[in-house]
Amino acid sequence: MSPAHHLLGIFTRYPEPGRTKTRMIPRLGAEGAARLQEAMTGHTLLRARVWAATRNARLCVHFTGATKRRFQKWLGPDLPYTAQAGPDLGARMAHAIDSGLQGGEDRVVLIGCDCPDLSDEQLDAAMAALDDHDVVLGPATDGGYYLIGMKRVQPALFKDMAWGGPDVLSHTRLRAAENRLRLAELPPLQDVDEPGELPIWERHDPNQHGDGISVIIPARNEEQHIAAAVRSALGGAREVIVIDADSSDGTREAALAAGARILTAPAGRAIQMNIGASSAKGRHLLFLHADSRVPEHYATHASAILARKDTAAGAFSLAIDAEGRRFRAVEWGVRQRVRLFALPYGDQALFMTRDTFTRVGGYAQMPLMEDLDLVRRLKRRGRIVIAAEPILTSSRRWRRLGVARSVARNQLILLAAACGVTTERLARWYNTKDPDFMRIR
Repeated sequence: MSPAHHLLGIFTRYPEPGRTKTRMIPRLGAEGAARLQEAMTGHTLLRARVWAATRNARLCVHFTGATKRRFQKWLGPDLPYTAQAGPDLGARMAHAIDSGLQGGEDRVVLIGCDCPDLSDEQLDAAMAALDDHDVVLGPATDGGYYLIGMKRVQPALFKDMAWGGPDVLSHTRLRAAENRLRLAELPPLQDVDEPGELPIWERHDPNQHGDGISVIIPARNEEQHIAAAVRSALGGAREVIVIDADSSDGTREAALAAGARILTAPAGRAIQMNIGASSAKGRHLLFLHADSRVPEHYATHASAILARKDTAAGAFSLAIDAEGRRFRAVEWGVRQRVRLFALPYGDQALFMTRDTFTRVGGYAQMPLMEDLDLVRRLKRRGRIVIAAEPILTSSRRWRRLGVARSVARNQLILLAAACGVTTERLARWYNTKDPDFMRIR
């Protein structure tokens, strides 16, 4: 793909009880209002991550109410986070648009997190409208707007406006006409700001819909393994979703024949799993590697773990599908890591509720260690519980470089990450077939 020149900016506030969604407090209480803010922000960001990755666009989170570090620990380290700057909402939006355009984008669209009905198609339409319009608006039914986009910052639209009042949209239209700006409008949608508007959110709330477990398998050129993975999961799942990233072999055909639903995605495990989760219908999500097989009665074990109080997520013990002491040593090492640090990796089949996954905005868009990042963010929400039952995974990763070198590579990558080496460079080290991969270049 060519480099992206479209920027989607997301305005949000940290979900601090008593300081966010204040008009909801009489109905939900301060804690409940903050949880609503958390859920709607996560919902918006997960959808935006999928939209941006499949359109080759960029994202930026414009935040307030907490530090950048707190947002990264909540929503992931992959995004640029910019503190909202300005004395009022208009100045903050003008600054955000100007910063995006000064950064090299040819159009910038801003959205909030209060409009869960906003769709990918409407974001596409907003970007396309800027081909031959100066400004695009998404009118909100309360007299404001849920989206604004520009190719050039227009200060007249932001100054001396009664933000939060019922006349913001009409005054914006008037000012656009006075300044001879070509204005495009999307279909009107309703924000969720008042207690009476909660049913709009409930249409999207994972807690209100779905049952059972959705198994999500990212795959690329996995013809030899995918059918076994799908079949192992079918018995306990509401659905098995394989997200294929442009395989050149028979992966899609084998998965379909085994009983999976097939989706397509750009290459990258994080975006593949986010796409699968966004399409899932189950109350619980389980992310399975294509070369692994879940244990018998896995869904029962996962559901029992997720029903425990203060549990954020779970995973299975690891068993490698090969004989030999060296593989048993790897399994022992994994058990010690999990026992000491509660850090299972993706090859142990992470599972959680769809609500929890949504509240943290899904997987961060990282070329490596997206599973480790997600687990660390989930640990801030509750316990990570490991089922005694083992998941069986292929030995191919350890055979490719040898067990000792594979373990050394993984430890070097973790150490380098802790020292600030970028995940892009770490991914190149991880995927190299050079036997001297540990030599720093």
